[in-house]
Amino acid sequence: MRWILPLPLIVLLSGCIGNHEDLQQYVESVKKTHVAHIPPLKEPPKFEHFQYDADLLRSPFVPPSRELTAEAIDTTKDCRQPDLKRRKERLETYALDNLRMRGTLSNNGVIWALIETPDSNVYRIGVGNYIGLFNGHITKINQNSIEITELVPDGSGCWTERSSSLDLTGGK
Repeated sequence: MRWILPLPLIVLLSGCIGNHEDLQQYVESVKKTHVAHIPPLKEPPKFEHFQYDADLLRSPFVPPSRELTAEAIDTTKDCRQPDLKRRKERLETYALDNLRMRGTLSNNGVIWALIETPDSNVYRIGVGNYIGLFNGHITKINQNSIEITELVPDGSGCWTERSSSLDLTGGK
């Protein structure tokens, strides 16, 4: 009985040993006839060395100072200038074209406007607040529109007033 179990096992394993010359010849012929087409690599961009000298330039790990980020305004001229000492309000980071008036609120005779930004946030603003990229000062709010006085640079170092408005819009 001992020899019966190993005998079928030996027969099965003997089938795995054989002549594989035809298979090897086929693989070699395929390798000889098939040529892989690999496109040439693109020329790498030319490396330009830049030597960073911290004595001459601002460190990239330190935020820029206020002088570097402030608007370049010539205050030596005797003409209309925006108030540079005033802290910018949140809605002064958006162009007026990107803002939408969505409604109004009122309490004890004071009226506020609801403004929607492109990122779908809604802000409440009133007369005296600033809006837009050109120091837009809100002068009047009614139920259908907001009147804004902006200071626009004229190219010679002075600023001129421009009247703008935002009208109430419904859907998106």
